[in-house]
Amino acid sequence: AQAASAHVTEVQGSQLSCVTLFAMALRVSVRWGKESKDLEFQDDIATIGDLREAIETQMSVAPSAQSVICGGRRWHGIAFGDDVKLVDAAGKAAKEVMGAKVISVMLMSPAGADGADEVSKMQTLVEEAQELLQGMPDPSTMEPDALRKSLLTVDDVLTKASVGLDNLSLVGAQREKRKELLKEIEALANEVAARKS
Repeated sequence: AQAASAHVTEVQGSQLSCVTLFAMALRVSVRWGKESKDLEFQDDIATIGDLREAIETQMSVAPSAQSVICGGRRWHGIAFGDDVKLVDAAGKAAKEVMGAKVISVMLMSPAGADGADEVSKMQTLVEEAQELLQGMPDPSTMEPDALRKSLLTVDDVLTKASVGLDNLSLVGAQREKRKELLKEIEALANEVAARKS
């Protein structure tokens, strides 16, 4: 993998100015719904498979849910297998911009394919549980029944969030976000258990 580079030497009076510019060899601009994301590749031998993997990792859309369209053509089937180079698949749709090839594609996938909305709902539940715990008075000042009911409510919210996250099929960044939320849920559950005793 090598980056495209240009070396510029400029003489101004008695000063010598030397600048080396590096540009990515290939940039794919992916438009998906209202979003737009530029994916950078080090060289122009990147393949459709590399693009699908980058979309999965950076945009959290599984390859099975991806439908890529470039220059009015849908990239699917034998002619557009994962081993086809992006520049070959794009053909005339690949443009040269400041030393780098730029390909614009549209990503078509079912609504919610990245799972972001569902993860956000579960994050809201975790935040609700945190607020409930923080809003509780000192356990020693509460009646045992009221304390038990309050802790059960927090426990219930945490369980809903945990089960909701477990039921999601996520990839890429959303999968990482789920891991972080599950760690938060575990820490809050430990706090609930500590207050019960």
